[in-house]
Amino acid sequence: MMGAEREKRDQKEQKKEKNANINVANIANTGHANTVHNYDKIIREYLKQGREKLFKELNGTREAIRLIAKEKTKDFMLVTDRGLDKDERNYLAELIVSSMYQTFCYGYSIGKIEGSTNEKIYL
Repeated sequence: MMGAEREKRDQKEQKKEKNANINVANIANTGHANTVHNYDKIIREYLKQGREKLFKELNGTREAIRLIAKEKTKDFMLVTDRGLDKDERNYLAELIVSSMYQTFCYGYSIGKIEGSTNEKIYL
């Protein structure tokens, strides 16, 4: 039963991705005024896909991000020559982690768009 549900979910995700790819191709081929609106919808969809992929499939990546955030927190304390208590260190590390998660998701979505349009995206 679990296999059938997973297969159905995978087919649904593939259909969404195919539709998003078609929309991206349409954006690349048309010069309509509503292109920005379509682009926003597509980038939001890819952002959601990137977030789902990060939290469901890429456990090692998430762990690596957490380790990097802890290192960056220690580096911050050394460079600023300022001690932080445990709560402050955790807050700073979580801030770094959330920023890196967001960066991953944007990179994922931009890569998907570049892959489907064969054009570079500049922000």
